[in-house]
Amino acid sequence: MTLRALFVIALTLASSGSGASDNLIISDAWVRATPPGKMMTAGYASIENVGKDVITITGVSAEVAGHTSLHETRIERDRSTMRPVAQLSIKAGERVSLKPGGLHIMLMKLSELLTDGQSIDICLELENNDSLCSAFSVARHRKAAHHH
Repeated sequence: MTLRALFVIALTLASSGSGASDNLIISDAWVRATPPGKMMTAGYASIENVGKDVITITGVSAEVAGHTSLHETRIERDRSTMRPVAQLSIKAGERVSLKPGGLHIMLMKLSELLTDGQSIDICLELENNDSLCSAFSVARHRKAAHHH
């Protein structure tokens, strides 16, 4: 009986360990190509929570960037300002758009210029210490959408 109980507990932990990242779908992911001399850019995507619980993004990372963070653009006193966002909670069934002029990913201190046609990986770090990485295509302007 005790062995069976341990097995059930282990199975429950293993199945719950599938992680919140399995419930996030990233689509339309792209990063703006960097002009010569610029070592920062922004990334955009659509992020959908297909799970039953709120999923909180606590950070982002990319190998090509020395510093990466979520940002939002706001209009204050007729001026556009950007500020970091500590975390982004996505409710069950909700889709959040990271787009120019709104929420976006800032990639700073780039190790290389990003050119049109290239692809880079960006990882979303989640509250439960899980992460979800996805390929972001590099483009001068938004191109036709594709899903991951």
